[in-house]
Amino acid sequence: MESLRVITVEEHFHHPEVSAEVRALSGPLPVTPDEGFATFVQDEFMPDQDSAERLGGSRLAHMDKAGIDVQVVSHGAFSPTNLDRPEAVDLCRRVNDRLALQISEHPTRFRGFATIPLHDPAAAADEMKRCVHELGFVGTLITGTCGGRFLDDERFDPVLSAAEAVDLPIYVHPGFPDNSAVAGYYAGNWPAAVQFTFATHGFGWHMEAGVHILRLILSGALDRHPGLKLLSGHWGEFAAGWLDRFDGTFAKTRYLERDVSDYYRDHVWITPSGMYTHNQLNYLLGEVGADRIIHSEDFPYLVRDDVAGFLADADLPDDQRHAIAHRNAEQLLRI
Repeated sequence: MESLRVITVEEHFHHPEVSAEVRALSGPLPVTPDEGFATFVQDEFMPDQDSAERLGGSRLAHMDKAGIDVQVVSHGAFSPTNLDRPEAVDLCRRVNDRLALQISEHPTRFRGFATIPLHDPAAAADEMKRCVHELGFVGTLITGTCGGRFLDDERFDPVLSAAEAVDLPIYVHPGFPDNSAVAGYYAGNWPAAVQFTFATHGFGWHMEAGVHILRLILSGALDRHPGLKLLSGHWGEFAAGWLDRFDGTFAKTRYLERDVSDYYRDHVWITPSGMYTHNQLNYLLGEVGADRIIHSEDFPYLVRDDVAGFLADADLPDDQRHAIAHRNAEQLLRI
């Protein structure tokens, strides 16, 4: 097998001052803390500073060890993109400027996704365009909803139009569910750490991220914005595995002009986000095809030594292996 170039696209960094401001402005987490909860959150969502805050140093050493040629980097936990306050506009700009500066120090190894202030859709559209045209970014990443609103809300049409105009994708990344959802669905007779995990990276925010994509389909947003391109992590956040079910059930409503799966396969690319299981890879190859899968690790929250090895070991024709490892990202993100 020829040498495998690897590009990963769900990789994160922290702007420490902005993250601290977002935490202060956002108020308490939607979980009643108990003993050990604060330490748990710190360990889960604020990895070691060198890995999280610098693109050089230990991150580059990890990339070399794991076989990663290029990371596409976006802001991680406590991002200002879904902060529902006017301060988000300046905070997002600060994140993007910091990321662009760090990328400029290692221009062959990194690219960036824009962080945009969804609180102000017009400003968000402008910031997306600035990041692409002035900073050289290759798309946008959002983390969940803003003010409880998903991107299908027509107030976000300027954002979707901007993504079409720059012809680059929006990565629909999970974010903290609404407080009422956390209380209603994920609270129970278990410790705060279990509730928080159930609501977020253990299950809840992945389900919500899949709902986010479905809402864009069902709302007609993809008819209004036929050029919109979307990325969905964690093997499609459950939704990618239910396409046949969606087609069979929503066809009975006689509402959509096309099958849900047609919209999905036309507009969505999926990534593994470090969930390196060959059964899932093989299943999703059948559902969406090799040309709709792009590699990712979810660094620094997941640190895998087998980033390149997972694809090298997969039972794939070399053409599909190279498509997933680098070619799809190169084409979609114009890398």
